[in-house]
Amino acid sequence: MHHRTMETIKYFNINRLYLLTRRQILSNAYGWLIAFGAVAGSLLVISLLVAISRTSELTSLDGLYLSVMFIGGYVFTSNIFAELHQSQRSYQFLTLPVSATERLVSAWLITAVFFPVIALLGMAIIVLLANLIASFTFNITPFQQVFSEANFLAIKVYFVTQSVFLLGATYFRKNNFLKTLLALFVALVIYQLIIALAGWALFYPLVDGPRMQFGSGAINTEMETLFLNRIPGVVSFIFWYLTVPFFLVTTWFSLKERQV
Repeated sequence: MHHRTMETIKYFNINRLYLLTRRQILSNAYGWLIAFGAVAGSLLVISLLVAISRTSELTSLDGLYLSVMFIGGYVFTSNIFAELHQSQRSYQFLTLPVSATERLVSAWLITAVFFPVIALLGMAIIVLLANLIASFTFNITPFQQVFSEANFLAIKVYFVTQSVFLLGATYFRKNNFLKTLLALFVALVIYQLIIALAGWALFYPLVDGPRMQFGSGAINTEMETLFLNRIPGVVSFIFWYLTVPFFLVTTWFSLKERQV
């Protein structure tokens, strides 16, 4: 009977996913609400101070709101598997009758889907409240600005990049957020070195003396197309369409290893 039960939880089940997600939200709701309330309250005070001086300036706070959302989201994601790394709670978490896929999808839904939606709604409510309190008029222009095309693009960037921190949440046992940042920094340095070495190798024949001299026609049309169109196109495709699947699959294997 036990063997049969273990076999069934190898497969994805939407009902188990719902129960697991509900458990994760309810068991952490108190701490999450306190953190969200503290951040939202601080942003509301800042917004009120700005609105009192000039209500139209509320639209300029989008950068602040998004910066807080990104940092808060990354920290939140980095700690979504906190139970996994706590000796007193890891056994209970790992013995839940759910599959590794359900654990991953539940954490991903909470951090990559629910969080940015709630954050965006929170921004809109803060802007609306600040506008109402400061001017006593129902001006929805700052409110509409929150749902701008630029902000939705930022949400898409968060959706992609947070998958990196989801892997860090399972891979690192302590200081997940900081260690993930360090890993990203090292990866970016290596990437820049590779690009620099590739550029040096490609353009070395063009070097004249201690400096590179690029005269007209030094770079042919094919080379220009490669660097200005093809490579950026490939990088863009990888970022938007391959980053999330790659890190989700890697996170799944990390979860599977811990579960075994």
